[in-house]
Amino acid sequence: MARRSAAGWTTRVTGVNGDLGELEATVMSLVWRAETPMTVRETMEELRRLDRPLAYTTVATVMDNLHSKGHLSRHPAGRAFRYAATRSQAQHTAALMLLALHRGGDQDAALAAFCTALSQDQQMALHRALAGKGEDAR
Repeated sequence: MARRSAAGWTTRVTGVNGDLGELEATVMSLVWRAETPMTVRETMEELRRLDRPLAYTTVATVMDNLHSKGHLSRHPAGRAFRYAATRSQAQHTAALMLLALHRGGDQDAALAAFCTALSQDQQMALHRALAGKGEDAR
């Protein structure tokens, strides 16, 4: 299922809850932090540094699944692939928030409840984003 947001980009919904599994989320976090696209082996080594030693085939399967779901792009690099995120972590989080809003019944009430749950700093950041200064709010 895909939805188009008001901003015009598509929210691709994956998994039962539209979110990533624990290992997928860990891999995506590594890819988002990386300065350049990562190979399976590089990802496996980073997971080992995080005390998550996994077999090469496990990491390869996870990255292939993330590619199939549209979260990662991949490009040949010799006999391997280099994987990169197809959207930023902020864009992914925004897509999840939109998904929750679309599934939440009364969208106006959900937005009001969300906004009242924000800290004052978060409310200010939201105000700046709505005023067109979202990038400056970071």
